[in-house]
Amino acid sequence: MTKQAVLPSPYTWSVAAFLLLVFVNATAEDWCHLTNQYSHHKAQQLQLANQSLICDAKPTFKALPPATTLYPKERLLVVRGNKVEIQNLPVKVLLQAHGYSLVLKNTQAELKSDPHLSYIAVDDFQPIIKATTPPSKSSQSQIQTLVDQVDSASWLADIVTLSTWSRQTGSTGNASAANWIENQFSQFNLQTSQVTFNVGSSISNNIMGIQTGLTRPDDWYVVGAHMDSISGNDGNPEAPGAVDNASGCAGVIEMARIASQYSFAGSIIFICYSGEEQGLFGSEFHADTLINNGDDDKIKAALTMDMIGYIHNTQHELLVESSGNYQWLMNTLVQNAATYAPDLTVFTSTNYFGSDHVSYIDNGMPAVLSIDDDYALYPDYHRSTDLPENINTNQGEYIIKTNLATLAEVAEVLGTDDLIYRNGFEQSVK
Repeated sequence: MTKQAVLPSPYTWSVAAFLLLVFVNATAEDWCHLTNQYSHHKAQQLQLANQSLICDAKPTFKALPPATTLYPKERLLVVRGNKVEIQNLPVKVLLQAHGYSLVLKNTQAELKSDPHLSYIAVDDFQPIIKATTPPSKSSQSQIQTLVDQVDSASWLADIVTLSTWSRQTGSTGNASAANWIENQFSQFNLQTSQVTFNVGSSISNNIMGIQTGLTRPDDWYVVGAHMDSISGNDGNPEAPGAVDNASGCAGVIEMARIASQYSFAGSIIFICYSGEEQGLFGSEFHADTLINNGDDDKIKAALTMDMIGYIHNTQHELLVESSGNYQWLMNTLVQNAATYAPDLTVFTSTNYFGSDHVSYIDNGMPAVLSIDDDYALYPDYHRSTDLPENINTNQGEYIIKTNLATLAEVAEVLGTDDLIYRNGFEQSVK
């Protein structure tokens, strides 16, 4: 750990000098601490990776390091989204990490409304936290049995299959992929259905496979990811959507393949949504249906996976995101990553946005998102070049193991110590 003293700018408080200690290291785990002897001044800070933003009572902000320029607070904004989308905005990017960018706005330009971008006032931004190593937790044999069966080759094969279709919502490719997904669920002996809903003038379907719990059938656990894709950022309408989001949908299929061989106390709803790219239509329809049927209280946890197969460098990093109300669920994923996927570095965020977990959280149902921490750096985002060759199989394997272990814990897998399978015998279902 290095310690760096930063002297106050001449534009900051004149009432007294203050000392800013910035603790910086390359792993982005340390925090900026501001000490101020004048308690009536409200000092604020924003942390992105190993770069800190501090403010004085003017209010103006200073980015440290490496920039030392002061910026008016009203011109600063945090933007959540991929760099491909942000580069088209009338802004200057000051800091960027974990899918968030601190930007300086052009005072004369309006920021476009886009379902793939979120604009957060700096006062409202919650720090991204690197999960510390949790207290040691012995792996449970029941859970370890399931986790050991995660097959990255099988997962990748499903991504390749899904990527053969351009799966834009309402398209024939989307419908063909939906039929294939339902067939996969059927092979796992799940109760399958396709539920139709409208997206503007288009019709699309959520694909569901249900496994009923043995002892707590009215406790429902959702494992979901969107299967629709979109393109156009490179002018090509083809939308193979391998990383976004065949990777997540194939993760649902892989978890269903394994979980379907065992009995669980709670019921599991495996679901691949459509209409996500247009604004979470599929998951919102599912959440609304639960509410209308009086079933929303049955949802005990919803695990969402979106873009789980890309790394920007050699580091395997996961962003776990939810509301602060469901910190317990984020903590469960963090703990299971440490236990069953120890090569995965986990960051947590309560700035929830932009994927299907939002539909449940906003309606009072516990939900959490798993997404590549580097997703915002993915250069083939919403392009025809979002292809299976961009997939990192280790990254996907670690994230699927984390989610499968969490499912096995909260939905309570039964009987694996004695190898008691749901269908009475071990069988291949792929």
